[in-house]
Amino acid sequence: MMPHAKGMTAPDKRTRGQFFTTANPFDCQPFLSWSRRAGLPKETVLEPFAGENSIIEHLKSIGKAEKWRSFDIDPKADGVVRRDTIANFPTGYSVCVTNPPWLAKNSATFRGLPFPDTQFDDLYKLALTKCLDNCEYVAALVPESFIRADLHQGRLHTFVSLTEAMFSDTKHPVGIALFEPNPVDDVIIYSGKQKIGTLAEIQKHRPPTSEDAAISFNRPDGNLGLIALDNTREASIRFCDVAELKDYRVSDKCRHITKLFVPWRVRVNDCNAIINKFRAATKDVLMTCYRGIRKDGMYRRRLDWNLARDIICHAQ
Repeated sequence: MMPHAKGMTAPDKRTRGQFFTTANPFDCQPFLSWSRRAGLPKETVLEPFAGENSIIEHLKSIGKAEKWRSFDIDPKADGVVRRDTIANFPTGYSVCVTNPPWLAKNSATFRGLPFPDTQFDDLYKLALTKCLDNCEYVAALVPESFIRADLHQGRLHTFVSLTEAMFSDTKHPVGIALFEPNPVDDVIIYSGKQKIGTLAEIQKHRPPTSEDAAISFNRPDGNLGLIALDNTREASIRFCDVAELKDYRVSDKCRHITKLFVPWRVRVNDCNAIINKFRAATKDVLMTCYRGIRKDGMYRRRLDWNLARDIICHAQ
């Protein structure tokens, strides 16, 4: 999809979960390989959430959409058929390439927006499920956090963490999920153009899980500092001497900079070495994204409390 059409306001777009793609995410080796297995360009491409139909235009530009059918609840281009595809999904298509609507349930509730009655916590998960229930091959632009959501991984063949902004109106981190008709043994993971291994392989780089309840977060009297969010320039997550944060006011809502209490002497340098090694080996795919792209071209990341706890325990 392209930037929203004239006359569509931000609330309209938010209500429908519409964010329109600007860059072409499909001109990459993982998608081109998948497209050959899916029978493109000879097979008809279904785009069930088409908007301005820019997904099809992207596919045409790389010779992958000789035949196509596009639908949307609010069409913004000629050739897009008006249909509520969440309620009435088109059938009879083998290949689907789409940018499904994104809208978190908690965000919809907070803003007083309508949200379907579903078990899923985000509209994109419901839309993706509709695609997979009706099509053999599915390629979808999804939030990058999808790879950590443990959803539909039985048919997920390849996942590409995109390393550039894909949307005109949001810097939400994005990935391409490439699904096959039959179950697969593992998911191949790319960071941009770089293949970094299978999901099982990169998960081995994560420190062992610890549930040490003695470590507590957001403690004004803590003995360990934590910068848990990258700055806007570079990868900057690190543990630090608590004295560095002596003037920082800690509350129970802190998520980016905080103090921890650990009932042993922490090897700060060892903790930071573990973080850096983990990030280098996994290209950050297993870390929580924070909106915005750093000046070095990579997404900002946040260190969640579970991973921080595991790192501290592993460094003992």
